[in-house]
Amino acid sequence: YQGSTRAALDFFEADGPNRIKVNPLAHWVPADVQDYMVNNRLPRHPLIARGYPSIGCAPCTSPVKPGEDPRAGRWRGQAKEECGIHFINGKIVRGPIPASDISEEKVA
Repeated sequence: YQGSTRAALDFFEADGPNRIKVNPLAHWVPADVQDYMVNNRLPRHPLIARGYPSIGCAPCTSPVKPGEDPRAGRWRGQAKEECGIHFINGKIVRGPIPASDISEEKVA
């Protein structure tokens, strides 16, 4: 299911002149996810039990404390709502970003 900023997504979006984004789960709510998991015998992700109810990429995700919004661990302390691919000084970064490299100027 989507966070509040993405809840009104269309199933299809134009993303530039040559790309269409497909959002097949755009209108799902938590009950839809739960029903799908039960009906298809899917296990819960193991990180959920470790405090990660909303899982993103490694550099952008931290555990959520009891009582916090499920997406509170995404981009904690940053003014971001979407992740995207990480670049530092024009180079793609895969894996954790060193704390010394995290700044709005360096990371996009």
